[in-house]
Amino acid sequence: MKKNTGFALLGLFALVLGVPAAQHFHGSTASAGRNYKIKGEVRAQTGGYRHVVIIKNKTRDWLNCEVWTDIDPQPPQSARVGPRNTREVVIRTRAEEDEFIPYGFCRNN
Repeated sequence: MKKNTGFALLGLFALVLGVPAAQHFHGSTASAGRNYKIKGEVRAQTGGYRHVVIIKNKTRDWLNCEVWTDIDPQPPQSARVGPRNTREVVIRTRAEEDEFIPYGFCRNN
């Protein structure tokens, strides 16, 4: 029984490591080997918070990106990011929440 439990835990651990992690606004979704970094930032303003997703292109190519958050999953916002450049995408201008999880992906143009 212990052997089966060990294999189940090992399989679950491998599954968890295989899923890309999206962290809160102070983290990022980039992992080793990716040519871009996506992170979120909450900015306080009058009447609430602004949710901004920041895309950092680490390559010499143009990237086409789609970003969204757990609060605003649809429709994803499209952005084009120049070589070795950063682009900010405002997802929500007047949010009540001071925390969100950014998601997204990019591909070479």
